[in-house]
Amino acid sequence: MRMLTDDWKAALHACSRLAMFDMLPALDAITSDDRRFLLTDTPRNPRAPLPPRIVPSDDRMNVLGKGAFARVTFAISVIEYREIEDLGIPDDQVNDGREFLGCTRLDDAGVWTAINDALAKAKVLSPGGSCCGAIAKAWVPVLVEQRRVHGASLIANLAAAAHYMLSRYHVCDAKARCGQMKTVIDGYDANKRVHIATGDRDLKGVALTGNRPFPPDFAIRNWAYKGADDGEADRMRCNKDEIRPIFPNVNGQEL
Repeated sequence: MRMLTDDWKAALHACSRLAMFDMLPALDAITSDDRRFLLTDTPRNPRAPLPPRIVPSDDRMNVLGKGAFARVTFAISVIEYREIEDLGIPDDQVNDGREFLGCTRLDDAGVWTAINDALAKAKVLSPGGSCCGAIAKAWVPVLVEQRRVHGASLIANLAAAAHYMLSRYHVCDAKARCGQMKTVIDGYDANKRVHIATGDRDLKGVALTGNRPFPPDFAIRNWAYKGADDGEADRMRCNKDEIRPIFPNVNGQEL
């Protein structure tokens, strides 16, 4: 078993002092085993059906302190799992992780702009339609089609808006209960994690078009959750008498 020597402690400190946009390529340049050792001395299990997640060790966290260690853990998660996880680090550093994975930066105001723009265009496409019908138009003819443009699937604000609208429509239209929709969203990300863990790092196995799907991302997932909550409010306002199925009927349209 490798020991956490003074040299490794110094390496941890040096890494933690880097800006996130420098830390990511620096950690990417070393071996996976060395990245793992920065977080834990627990060896990999070569017999595991999927590469197991690294569980950080308390002794490593004690070397740096909780905040600095979270930054290193986040960077290694981006590199190893190609996922944006919520580890409590500042938004600008989280966005550095998105850019490292080839995505654009996310901002809430930009997501709301995309959502409101899609709803406005939907009213033109379906004047006088039902409330759920307008949301459906905002989702597929507007947001999904925008994301089909080459490279547009990795625009974070657009991805968040599309996830939001998908959830909002399916709950409003009584195709899924609010909790079911959130479970479906979790399932999408779980499926992506399996593909990434088995070598499909660009998620080609879950792509419905030539565009690369957005990687698992806690903030995109949170926007989908909000869409489900808003969809439930819509359903109670305009569609509460519709019978909901026992099992959700969800069309993902390439999340």
